Amino acid sequence: MRPKTRDSLTKLRASLRRHLGQNQISLAPSARCAIAQVLSLLPPGEVVMPAFNCDVVKSAVEAADRRIIYVDVAKGSVNATATEFATAARPGRILLATHQFGVPTDIEAICDLGKDRSCVVIEDAACSFGATRNGRQLGTFGDFGIYSFENWKRLPAFRGGAISVNNPNHFDPARLETELFVKTTPKLPVRELVSALGRNVFTIPWLYGRLVLPILMQSYFRQPAGANGGHGKSITNGAPFTRAVHPYQAQLILRMLGRLDRIHGHIKQLAAIYAEAFRNGVVTTLLPSSFDAAGLLRFPVVFPGKSRVEVLRNALRRGLYLETEFEEPMPSSAEWDRFPNSVWACRNLVLLPLYRSLSVKKAAWLAHQVNELAVEDLQTRN
Repeated sequence: MRPKTRDSLTKLRASLRRHLGQNQISLAPSARCAIAQVLSLLPPGEVVMPAFNCDVVKSAVEAADRRIIYVDVAKGSVNATATEFATAARPGRILLATHQFGVPTDIEAICDLGKDRSCVVIEDAACSFGATRNGRQLGTFGDFGIYSFENWKRLPAFRGGAISVNNPNHFDPARLETELFVKTTPKLPVRELVSALGRNVFTIPWLYGRLVLPILMQSYFRQPAGANGGHGKSITNGAPFTRAVHPYQAQLILRMLGRLDRIHGHIKQLAAIYAEAFRNGVVTTLLPSSFDAAGLLRFPVVFPGKSRVEVLRNALRRGLYLETEFEEPMPSSAEWDRFPNSVWACRNLVLLPLYRSLSVKKAAWLAHQVNELAVEDLQTRN
């Protein structure tokens, strides 16, 4: 596919406006840059965000020179709800609400809290593009919505992000185009293309099993519980801040937007397979009773009674490589006693894939393997 002219960017903005039902849409180099950009244009104020979170979100807030106030997530959840935010919502503060892994939080209640306490609400929908809550697109509830087109997201275009200005009363949306957080230039994501090609090669089943999986097993058996390399301090002169969305990326996103209904239909099928497989079983899902399954990015589960380090090691013995995120809560370890639910999530959460390329048959096989793993662990303990 050849990149087209800059008209692709105009078409992308127009398509996002139609899809989200919002008029004010701006593109950004990444979701983290989008967060920093919005914060840089808002009046001074501390940022309240969940302790169970991605470290690049923390880096984005720190890059905007804002002090962070952490709140815990709800018990047995991956999100902070209005109840948790209420403990720190004070006039002038900014509430940064997340829909982690595409699992929606009670964003309406958080927005009501923001209005009552004179707080701005930034809705981080980086993991949940296209997901809905009560028929409304996530990312359109808060004063500002943040979306991501980086790798591992629902519409992956190597990198890139978008901002939906849902409440233009805080600042003129045109400032997002004229007062950039850092200077940007559109460049073809060559390095990311090469990296993607490498991943495609090394995940060929016979090569993955003979070369990659043994290396992964060695690293996990050597890794102590709680180890976390982290990304370190945000570097605003890197591609996530300096590379504007390229027309090539815009074309990728436009094509995926055109297939989004089919993508969501497939994801809903996969999620239903997992939900049925784990119903009344040993494996516990961290999902609300009612939600848009088609909008999930990953399917979050836990194995009661075992830390996720144990789960990962036992899974690798069976030839399964299970995904995880967030090795440690965002606050310093000295503060972890204040965030027990976040600590628990970091130590126990396992994420099952909801990829477009994952077949229904493979998802059923994986669910069966995970159930067998859980039963095997229980029998071992007994």
